[in-house]
Amino acid sequence: MDAIFRGNKASIEKFASRWARDGQGPMAQNGIDAGIKLRPNSKDLDEIGPEFKATWKNYFEHAPDKPVVWLGTFSAYSGNNPAAPWGKYFSATYFTGYPVSRGRVHISMGLNPYGKLDFEPGYLNHPADLGVLRWAYKKGRELARRMDIYRGEFVLGHPSFPKDSNATTKDFAQPVEISTPDIAYTAEDDQAIDEYHRKTVETTWHSIGTCAMKPREKGGVVDPRLNVYGVQNLKVADCSVAPANVGANTYNTALAIGEKAAVIIAEDLGIQGISPK
Repeated sequence: MDAIFRGNKASIEKFASRWARDGQGPMAQNGIDAGIKLRPNSKDLDEIGPEFKATWKNYFEHAPDKPVVWLGTFSAYSGNNPAAPWGKYFSATYFTGYPVSRGRVHISMGLNPYGKLDFEPGYLNHPADLGVLRWAYKKGRELARRMDIYRGEFVLGHPSFPKDSNATTKDFAQPVEISTPDIAYTAEDDQAIDEYHRKTVETTWHSIGTCAMKPREKGGVVDPRLNVYGVQNLKVADCSVAPANVGANTYNTALAIGEKAAVIIAEDLGIQGISPK
């Protein structure tokens, strides 16, 4: 998939022709061959660190359907370093299912609809998310080096570990046995991983909740009937009303919100024959 993502014209024309002809080839999929949703065990919780324990207890412990991270393989280079040489890569990608960090977006220029927004994404503004990403990085690396296609690591796409560290990355290497002990990381190694995430973290395009449906005193924007607090005749009916992340692709969530919004609006207008079910 690297040739497609990097805009190689000859490859794109070739693969596009195949897809138009029979719906097959690289363009018939998104490069994600497999993925798994992970929850930590007691040892993993110690690895993630104390900053996450309150979140685990209050949000995850009694909700076995909620994954802490998603981890999967991607048939291309998934990083953003322009120094990555051309080639055929595979990546172990990962992201948090329910990040603790919160951003904000506010109107800053009064009634000017084109005015610049006061926007702060809030990435990693809660230390619990750093611990989760650090744990996910280690899990992804162990998965990758046990795969038959593993031939080493793109060093610039990894944390800058100390030179004498057991965690140092290697340009060329062979797969290890499944029973091989996991890499042992020091406190300095963990700091390098955290710094790497601070410099490279990105959204996974599923950001939601900028107009959360919850009480106004808790930062909510809309009430249970989608009405914007403090404004008359204005509703919001999209994924921005979600009070928390959904830990999945947002398509189904958007459909459910749209269907519920249609019922609410019909009820407000007095339209008969609308079933809330």
